[in-house]
Amino acid sequence: MDDWREPCDSDAYSSLVDSDFDPDDASYEVREFRHVAVCTDGVWSLEELPGYGTIEALRDFGDTGLGALVSYGGSASFVAFRAGGSIGGEALEYGNLPSGLVGPVACFSGADVVLAGSRAFDLESPSEVGLLVRGEGRMNWTQSLGQVPGRVLALDSCPGEDGTRVLYAGGQGLWMHAEGAWTHIHAYLGSEVVFVRCFPSGEVVAGTARGDVIVGTGRSCRVVGRVGRIHSAERWNGVLHVADSERVYRLGDDGFERCAAPTEMSMGDWPDVGRLTVGGGALWLAGSHVLARTTDGRTWTAHPVR
Repeated sequence: MDDWREPCDSDAYSSLVDSDFDPDDASYEVREFRHVAVCTDGVWSLEELPGYGTIEALRDFGDTGLGALVSYGGSASFVAFRAGGSIGGEALEYGNLPSGLVGPVACFSGADVVLAGSRAFDLESPSEVGLLVRGEGRMNWTQSLGQVPGRVLALDSCPGEDGTRVLYAGGQGLWMHAEGAWTHIHAYLGSEVVFVRCFPSGEVVAGTARGDVIVGTGRSCRVVGRVGRIHSAERWNGVLHVADSERVYRLGDDGFERCAAPTEMSMGDWPDVGRLTVGGGALWLAGSHVLARTTDGRTWTAHPVR
């Protein structure tokens, strides 16, 4: 099929935890392609998702339920779950997109979705970026945010300290959307940017396919080290933490330091390191079969998923 031209991303998230975790509420972890683990009264259980695909991000919309961004091959959709933690709901395809977009990448921006897609399969083709809002049975493209040179492999958005939308895109370099246009804030390093995470403080963390880690604010971004290919970043206890497939690191004054990480759990050997998230005063790691948290950065408590 023509849509199956992009290589499989072996470093795609195997699991996620909702970043707005509250220990008193139901929380979520993603496992494999079609399951979400729901925590109710301290017990984790797996629930099957409607449809197929890999969940790229989760967001709790409060009384309106849970939203998920799902990718499958070269396509993407938005899945809305019913309020109250029950799994179900409907898959909403993206509508009114510019014709010919390929390799879509999406992220949440508040209750909206930002989507970027290339104009052609050529790696040098520009990417169109736009804003989608939920309509009748669809997430409709409502506003173009302009073009980024080359394909976009990573996208993230958050509200800034003044409440305005902050948006970063990664590919052949790192780009920031400000004052209605895209600004190139870090040059191409010979390896494409495949991960981006931004914070309301204005700080951004990006990682390349070969493990270069870029940190900074706006034009002050710089390479601070090289680890494995990172897929997650969080700021906890005032310190930046990143994770690759094997390790968790914290950024100190002298560069990256390895953090203590669990090597064996009650469910067996610890799988590839999953996503980092912060909640309830703890730093969390989500693996494919278990969750673990630390409150001191040294010891971990496991939460098996049934």
